[in-house]
Amino acid sequence: MSFLPENYESPKSSNFYMKIQEGENRIRILTQPVMGWEDWIEKKPIRFTMENKPLKSYDPKKSVRHFWAFVVYNYIDLRIQILHITQATIRKSLEALCKDQDWGDPYAYDLKIIRSGEGVDTEYTVNPVPHKPLDQAIIDMFYDQPCNLEALFTNEDPFGPHWEVYTKLAVHDKVKSKNGAQTITQDQQGQLAGLLGNCDADYVKTLWDTLKKQKIVSISQIPIQLFDRIKIAVINNQKKGDNHIDILFPLKSDELVSA
Repeated sequence: MSFLPENYESPKSSNFYMKIQEGENRIRILTQPVMGWEDWIEKKPIRFTMENKPLKSYDPKKSVRHFWAFVVYNYIDLRIQILHITQATIRKSLEALCKDQDWGDPYAYDLKIIRSGEGVDTEYTVNPVPHKPLDQAIIDMFYDQPCNLEALFTNEDPFGPHWEVYTKLAVHDKVKSKNGAQTITQDQQGQLAGLLGNCDADYVKTLWDTLKKQKIVSISQIPIQLFDRIKIAVINNQKKGDNHIDILFPLKSDELVSA
């Protein structure tokens, strides 16, 4: 009998922040960046918006640094994470790609960030990968794990469930669900994600159990015809504290097919 179970893989890190590892790091950028200035006080980051750059740093030996932060899909960890960068080399490479007519904004293609060297000799190279559509599974993961990048400026949890507004996906508006129905827009997905984050966990589970019976397994698959009904049900739950699933179903057949 072998020591490890067959096909064993060690668990992935639960860290929601991506760390650029030695070698190749493949990502897909999913949101516009938040930008600002970063200082450190007793090993704790303090961030400021672009228009509020501090006149001097807390530690006179260390200057305030400019940063970008955006949501990415990390192909190594197979998860949604925040990539926070202060490296000028990476920022300049992304700027060049955005201005290049053959590449444009980095939402339609993957990037390979190559890290080599150590300490002050660390170098970064950014290589774009040919354009390809964003995988629907990544879109679903993005909406299943909503993020508010603005929380970085207050040192709160960007992935917390209490935010009323979440950072928008920079690509993707309307898609077709598996049954052919036109699905809700990016803005509508963000609205529902924020509302559900403030609902009782048992209610959310009951809602999803009901939707799964119609083969709807993520926010991005919800048909456009159901948006208002689900939104009203969720708001009623928040106000009254009990389940109002009955106003969603039964569904008419024309609500699950393309208009």
